[in-house]
Parts: sequence; structure tokens; C-alpha cells
Amino acid sequence: MNPTVSREVMLPLARSRIYAHLAACFRYPDETTWAEIAGDEARGTFADACAQLAEGKEYRCLRRYADGLPLRDTNSLKKFELFYQEVFGHTISKLCPPYETEYGNMHLFQQSDFLSDLGGLYRAFGVTPQEGKERSDHISIQLEFLYLLSFKEAHALREEKKDEAKICRDAQVAFLEDHLARWAPIFAARLERKNPEGIFSAAARLLGDFIKAEQKALAADPELVPDVSRGEFLPMASDEWDSTEWQVPGGAASDLH
Repeated sequence: MNPTVSREVMLPLARSRIYAHLAACFRYPDETTWAEIAGDEARGTFADACAQLAEGKEYRCLRRYADGLPLRDTNSLKKFELFYQEVFGHTISKLCPPYETEYGNMHLFQQSDFLSDLGGLYRAFGVTPQEGKERSDHISIQLEFLYLLSFKEAHALREEKKDEAKICRDAQVAFLEDHLARWAPIFAARLERKNPEGIFSAAARLLGDFIKAEQKALAADPELVPDVSRGEFLPMASDEWDSTEWQVPGGAASDLH
């Protein structure tokens, strides 16, 4: 972090850096993602952001990441991709689905409306998830959105645009309360149980720690969703499930892929 930046600006800038790093951890692996997770420069700026934030009591948990996120035995993009497929599968994991609407008991028709509303929220801030990649409720998309909001807040503060900064801060609080902080802690705990020794366990722990710290720092008060995934209602032995197995007679299939 630039030492000439005021602390008022540095804080949302550092927070945006953590969100960006977490988003990369949960995106489907590619060369850009791998550089963000394993590259020396990216790991250095991530560690700096953790150190800066850890000076505040709410973020003291980030001290453990002073050397960057542990890569464990993941030393190449190929291995990271294999681990990603092993943990999250080619269809939707029943144990730790990375999608908000897979938790609780949301009906497929409700899910469609929910995703539409979520997309509208993104567009209100000038962004649209890349078509054909991930659904708008994927953990990486929501983390990227909070990266954007916190980065915009820092930029507005630097330009002394207090009203714009407040809009961005209020949007972060609302998004945590209405979306990410309602389900990310459950996802993180489930993911850590599924991959207790791997890189995703480390990423899950960081996610859980950071979201808890964000709630305290931003005074967000989310209500957790029920700790159950829709796939767990299905009588299947595999950890993975196909959305076509969860259809209402006569209803349209939800776009889960």
C-alpha cells in the first residue's frame, strides 16, 4: 500500500484488495487467476493489505496472513485446477455449493426472480457479470462486486467526494446484510470441512475471518440463511447433483450452468 495515501483512503483500498484476492480464489482457474493467487507481486500487495487492516481491532485476524494465503501443496495452475474440480465438481456440489440461492429452501421460481434482481443491483453500479461464465449469485461474483464498491469508495474519498463515498459504503453494508454475509460463513465452514488440508481450506478460513471482520467494521447485521443446501434434499449418493433432478412438474428448468 502507498504510504502517502491517507488512512481514510487506505482502509477501503486495502479492503478492496482482500475482496479481489478472495474472488480469485473462488473463480474457475485460469492464468490470470493463478497469477493473482500465486504471483509474487499479487501476494505481496495482499499481505500488505492484511498488515494495514490488522492495525485495527476488527481486522486483527488478518495478522495470520502476513505472509500471504498459504498455497499448501498447490504449486501450479494445473494442480490448482485439479483441486478446484475435485472440490467443486463439474455440476453443483451438495456439500458446499458456491451459489447463494442453493442455500435454504428457495424455490426455483423464486431463484429466477432473485437472480434477476441481483443482476439489476449490479447494473445499478455499472457492472454486468460476464455472460456465459458464472451466475450472478456465485461467490466470486459477489466478492468482485464488493471489491468494486470498496475500490470506488476509496477513489471517491481520494477525490474528496464524500457523498459518493457514502453511497458506496452504504451499498457495501446493504450487500453484506442482504447477500454475502448471510451465506458466506456457512459456505466457508462447509468448504473447510470438505477440504481440511488443501488450499481451499485456507481460502475458506480467510473468507470466514474477513466477512466476520467486515460485519464488525461496517456495523452490518445480516441474518444467516438456513445451513442446508437444496441438493441435500435429493436422494443421491454423490456429492454432486444435476439441476434437472430438481424440477417442478410442468415448470421451466432454471439456468444453473
